[in-house]
Amino acid sequence: MAEFENWTTSPRTAVAQDDTLAFESPLLKAALDVWRGKAAGAIPARNSLSPRDVKGFVGNLVIFERTAQCDYRIRLMGTKVSLVIGEMQGKTLEEALPTDVARRWKIALNKVRRGRRVFRIVNRVAFNNLDFLEAEILLAPLLDDAGRPEMVFGAVTFRSGVAAERSFDPGREKRTLATTPV
Repeated sequence: MAEFENWTTSPRTAVAQDDTLAFESPLLKAALDVWRGKAAGAIPARNSLSPRDVKGFVGNLVIFERTAQCDYRIRLMGTKVSLVIGEMQGKTLEEALPTDVARRWKIALNKVRRGRRVFRIVNRVAFNNLDFLEAEILLAPLLDDAGRPEMVFGAVTFRSGVAAERSFDPGREKRTLATTPV
């Protein structure tokens, strides 16, 4: 999807996408393990995730649902995420975020959903004047109640005090993280 590649390689909005899924956060590693355990070689259904399954990272959990208008509604947003970036649960991306940020998130969520694969993304938070934070993000497809891949499972952790620029090497390419709206 050229739109995603253009976003991730733009000098102004570069993000690092790690296809090796080498999560630094133990919490995100646990979230990935839960998703993989439910996947059993396929995309898991949202209703296969119980509160017990996600209890270790529920505060960092975000679930997006694609709407009939091809936008995404934030169906669930954990308290640790909403405390950092603001409460957005129940809102569409376009209701919750500035237009350019919503567009970038829609690009990433479409890539996960259409590609039917898991992504690790690391980027600077430049939303709500939080540019001193870096986000490490897990995004993975989920099936809705009708068995369609119309949802995205996400988990997010934040780190403060990150350098203005940081090299990122997921094993096969190197990119520089720059200020990027989440």
